Amino acid sequence: MPHVFNAFFSYDLPFGKGRQYDTDNKVIRALISGWQMSGIQRYADGVPLGPFVATCVLPQAGTCYADYNPAFTGPVRINGDWGNGDVKAAVANATPFIDSRAFVKAPDFTYGNTPVLGAYGLRNPHLLNTDLSISRDFRITEDVKIVFGVDGFNVWNYVRFGGINTNITNAAFGKVTTQTNLPRVFQGKLRVLF
Repeated sequence: MPHVFNAFFSYDLPFGKGRQYDTDNKVIRALISGWQMSGIQRYADGVPLGPFVATCVLPQAGTCYADYNPAFTGPVRINGDWGNGDVKAAVANATPFIDSRAFVKAPDFTYGNTPVLGAYGLRNPHLLNTDLSISRDFRITEDVKIVFGVDGFNVWNYVRFGGINTNITNAAFGKVTTQTNLPRVFQGKLRVLF
């Protein structure tokens, strides 16, 4: 992956006693003081896509790499970004994102000339993810405190598509059929420290 970015942050929210936004009301101060927000932001380019394969006539091989089509011209990636179509439709109706004409079946008794990964520079979809947490410590006694909070995973509900079929003899070739990350999830937390 040529580009990977990971960032962690932690921020004490500016509310409550001794903070930028303080109030004289003791009840409100007790409710809004001491909250902290933290999170992780991740971005990574997609890994090279492949291998591009086809059924071949080669003793004890079964599946071989496809050949580049020497007569092909034009863009290999078609129909916009990965997953820019109906991925819940039947495979026959799904949108193809790779032009099948860019590849051909290798001649009999040959292995094919495409590389193991990254033919035509094709890559899987990139990863973009944000996880956030907001929490607060409540001190009960000198030795006992309760940590309360909420964690959110994939908070912007970003979809990362995967399952791009690379078998040039398959009807689903070049089509996105799955999602590789989980949808947005929130969880509450309550921890007693003593």
